[in-house]
Amino acid sequence: MKDKKIYLVGNPNCGKSTLFNQLTGLKQKTGNFSGVTVEKREGTLNLNGSDWIITDLPGTYGLGGVAEDKKIAYEVLLSRKPEEQVIYVLDALNLERGLQFLLQVIDMGVPTIVVLTMKDVLEKKRIQLDLEKLKKSIGLPFILVNAKSGEGIDSLKEVLKNPNSFQKQSRLWTWGTKEESFLNKTKQKLGIQTNEAEFFLSQSLKYLNKDPHLSEERYFLRFPEETRNWLRSEVEGKGYLFYYQEEMIHRSFLIKKVLSEAITYPKSVPGSFEEKLDKLLLHPILGFICFFLLMGLLFQSLFSFAEVPMDLIESGITNLQSLVESFLSDGLLRSLITEGIIGGVGSVIVFIPQIALLFLFIGILEESGYLARASFLMDRIMGKFGLSGKSFIPLLSSAACAVPAILGTRTIENKSDRFTTIMVSPLVMCSARYPVYILIVGTVFSFPPIFGIFNVQGFVLFSMFFLGMITSFGFALLFRKTVFKEDASYFVMELPRYNVPSIKSLFHTVYGKVKSFLSSAGQIILYISVLLWFLSHFPAEYKDNEWKTSPIETSYIGTIGKTIEPAIEPMGFDWKIGISILTSFAAREVMVSTLAVLYGSEENEESESLRATLRKETRPDGSLVWTPLSGFSLLIFFAFASQCMSTLAVTKKETGTIFWPVVQFLYMTSLAVTSSFLIFQLGKILGFV
Repeated sequence: MKDKKIYLVGNPNCGKSTLFNQLTGLKQKTGNFSGVTVEKREGTLNLNGSDWIITDLPGTYGLGGVAEDKKIAYEVLLSRKPEEQVIYVLDALNLERGLQFLLQVIDMGVPTIVVLTMKDVLEKKRIQLDLEKLKKSIGLPFILVNAKSGEGIDSLKEVLKNPNSFQKQSRLWTWGTKEESFLNKTKQKLGIQTNEAEFFLSQSLKYLNKDPHLSEERYFLRFPEETRNWLRSEVEGKGYLFYYQEEMIHRSFLIKKVLSEAITYPKSVPGSFEEKLDKLLLHPILGFICFFLLMGLLFQSLFSFAEVPMDLIESGITNLQSLVESFLSDGLLRSLITEGIIGGVGSVIVFIPQIALLFLFIGILEESGYLARASFLMDRIMGKFGLSGKSFIPLLSSAACAVPAILGTRTIENKSDRFTTIMVSPLVMCSARYPVYILIVGTVFSFPPIFGIFNVQGFVLFSMFFLGMITSFGFALLFRKTVFKEDASYFVMELPRYNVPSIKSLFHTVYGKVKSFLSSAGQIILYISVLLWFLSHFPAEYKDNEWKTSPIETSYIGTIGKTIEPAIEPMGFDWKIGISILTSFAAREVMVSTLAVLYGSEENEESESLRATLRKETRPDGSLVWTPLSGFSLLIFFAFASQCMSTLAVTKKETGTIFWPVVQFLYMTSLAVTSSFLIFQLGKILGFV
């Protein structure tokens, strides 16, 4: 039986993603919409023995406009097949805003059912919603659910089993008297009877009226030339108000009438907890203090809470290596598996608890409603750097990964804002840097906690995050004052309610992100680890019935490292660090596996953790390679260097030219080399080691 397709449509923060997780569970996959780099999520729901493919469309406040989220939702609904249907997710506490978008979907002639979320919040706020009146007024099925707890999901699935549940509805609102009269006359003259045809006609009329929100003529061109000439003569210069803004006003008249009959609010209670919390979190001074305290808590937890699971994973990897060694005799194969594959890949897997904590923390910020408030708060500062608060969410998202952060800039309508955000996003500390930072910080800053509570490593990690943010703001100002001089856009957003994050939704989010990290980075790390193992053991010769491998200093990788060492020595790096820098251009986290392979290739009498091995590494003169000064120099290098091919690739696709990724690579690498050199040389002059 052919799979059926359903699109999840709705405003941002309406509970759409939580509902998607409830319906599809772990049967999800991510990819890109055809022809663009905007990410989409698809999942499978099995009902009555047949699979329903559910696609979660980007959340948007309406169709039309130039922002990419609006374009994608619009194009998908416009080009859908007749049998494809829509679940419209409506936030029960923001009905007026959500119904604006729903009426647009209805106008397109899409078979739809409406799912109202936030059932628990409605009950808590004692808001009474008459579903029967809503159904009667709108003409579509309405199902009330609590997407977080799953209450009402079974009822929704029962409704979905009936293919007749999805209903089409004629346009419910009316234009002004003059425009409505002309529209009806035109429909009759052209023989237009379906919703879809009327939608194309109304879009054509807006085009002929030169609506700034609709500059495309493709709807107009769908009509024969004779019809187009007649429409042009009837519309142009006649003063008709066929505009998107007018459409919104007339829809609002209908929405207010419907809601006045269907919803009853309790008497408002001033000074609510949410109101008091907003006064604190949005305060121009206290709000920033709260933000930095939250970020400080995150980086403290990355070391404090993840230490036990990290030790367990590290112990498990060591035991796995020992197990393999017990089954295989000493030789190249055993070395390849234990040092190259298990050692290389395992050295990055050990940091998964900290990466998972990072994704969990960002998920909590987003679901709780705080992330939007942080964006609103940061708008005051970002305006001084030529950006709006719209750029803050992509920048903060870079703390997870710069690639989706750059894709997230598609919601920024101002081109200068968008390109500037793309160019500076990779400067913000991302999850790929975490294994590198944690390895370096854990190696050279292994000091006891301050006051027995505050972890020094956590403080250093927070400092690196702060440095990345400040540097991105600085370069944003530079770009806006030089190449992107267009006026900054205004920033308007509706703050979502505070919500208790859904544990199930957070689990799906963290699981998906960690899985994606392992699947994307894991393959690269595996391939490079095997290649590095080969380069660090060969040339070799077969003598006396066994392979005699080269010492690492005279191996292929050693020769390459010794060649580049003079160029990187002024930054405090030796040849092994140099090799790890080169390999990390494929992906930053590869540096850790590179060092694990290089040091694992040496003959050690006892097995040690990578950090313990690094602390003992010395130069030919007997001085330590890994010191606080050289470690800080390396941190600065990785903070600024453009060492991510995926980021450069997505920058090229988003900007549509090779020029900007080249500029991005050159300015970031130059900044990294210069900063690292100055830090190390000034540190030496001041007597640091």
